Amino acid sequence: MRDYATVAPQFWLDHQGVKWKVPEIKGRLKMKVPCHRALREFVLHRDGYKCRRCGCTDQGKLVADHVISRRNGGSHHPDNMQCLCNSCNSRKANLIDVKGNKHG
Repeated sequence: MRDYATVAPQFWLDHQGVKWKVPEIKGRLKMKVPCHRALREFVLHRDGYKCRRCGCTDQGKLVADHVISRRNGGSHHPDNMQCLCNSCNSRKANLIDVKGNKHG
């Protein structure tokens, strides 16, 4: 019997029409780098190698950032990732919500 509850692999088309498979992350990534390289490359490519906040295009300064941080329950799913430059990522990490808790 076929399992119809299984979701087929997801794909994403970039601005040039190139088809990319959305990286599937199972469990917590245990690596020395902050973000799995394939996921980082996917996010930066998807966002056009451009910071979503300030528009910086210096690839040496771009990072794959979690929209909702891991510490606040965010996942490594690409929908929770965005391309930011180091400066915008640092500013985001220093934001304080109304309760006085840091979030990033």
